[in-house]
Amino acid sequence: MLCQNGPCNKNSEEASTMRSFLTVFLTLSLIFVISCALKQKEIDPWLNTISDGKPPEIDITGRWRDTQGSGFFAWGEGYLNQEQNKIRGVIGDYNINGVVSGKIVYLIFLYRDRVYYTARLEMFQDLLTGNYFKANDKEQKRGYPTSFVRAAR
Repeated sequence: MLCQNGPCNKNSEEASTMRSFLTVFLTLSLIFVISCALKQKEIDPWLNTISDGKPPEIDITGRWRDTQGSGFFAWGEGYLNQEQNKIRGVIGDYNINGVVSGKIVYLIFLYRDRVYYTARLEMFQDLLTGNYFKANDKEQKRGYPTSFVRAAR
């Protein structure tokens, strides 16, 4: 095979093949991750399954802010409204759906109708503390610590 300036270099052929393989691999990986994540239509069934359906023992209605303060990795501040065991609201840039089961709060963080994170939190006085999880961790096995404090009105 001839290249533009003479015989092709075997290394350039290998590099081109490797780039093609890498492109296909990354595309398939992205499709897999997106397909494993919790989907909008799965929110209510997932919340009902994970929460055990216990009646709420706490009321979290009010303003909440991330205990990490401000900055790139902070959730921000927002308002949660609880009606019976259902939670709706906004924290930072995320719309929140969730449920309260006993003293445990299960939240779903959505941005532009896409699920990004879930959280399992417990209430201690005016502090919600626990873990948040990536959307594809439906069983909530690999969490990251987070907490929210009730903000002054």
